Amino acid sequence: MKQTQMWTYICVIFVTLLSQCSACRWLGRYRMVNADSLTLIEKMGGHPGTVKVRFPGHLYNLIGDAKVEDQVRFLVLTFDQIINLMDSKEHMNPEQWKLVEYFLKDLHRQSSELKECVAQYQKPSHMESYEKKITRHFRTLKKSLKKEKYSSHTWEQIRRAVKTHLQRMEIIANNANKSLARV
Repeated sequence: MKQTQMWTYICVIFVTLLSQCSACRWLGRYRMVNADSLTLIEKMGGHPGTVKVRFPGHLYNLIGDAKVEDQVRFLVLTFDQIINLMDSKEHMNPEQWKLVEYFLKDLHRQSSELKECVAQYQKPSHMESYEKKITRHFRTLKKSLKKEKYSSHTWEQIRRAVKTHLQRMEIIANNANKSLARV
């Protein structure tokens, strides 16, 4: 009887570990899908390279040293914030809307895949400080869009900020993927 119980426990542990690994396996493909998003954001705009935008680099440095589950939660949160920011069809140039649609589909896919990964982790009982900071950052970007009446110059700033976010998010996803591979 005890041997049967032991094998049952071993099987449960194995299945649990297998489901955890498969849920976050998508992080290994993150770079490829993110490259599509970066290409689309570049096609949308004019020349965002000359536009200065405030960026929460310190926040990315902090999250780079965080636990894997916090890194993945941060990625999901940032994707959702970018989607919310970019989903302004009524204020965008009609020719660009098709590109924006493809871009948003890419982001939704990445967000939903990462949400499956996050589902395996226990939810924190309180809002983490990085959640407040990144939400505040995107709220500021949204306010600047409204304040400038969705001007093309402001959209360039937004695209530049989003591009920088996507590039930094790729680094975090890569770090999280390496950490998961070690487990």
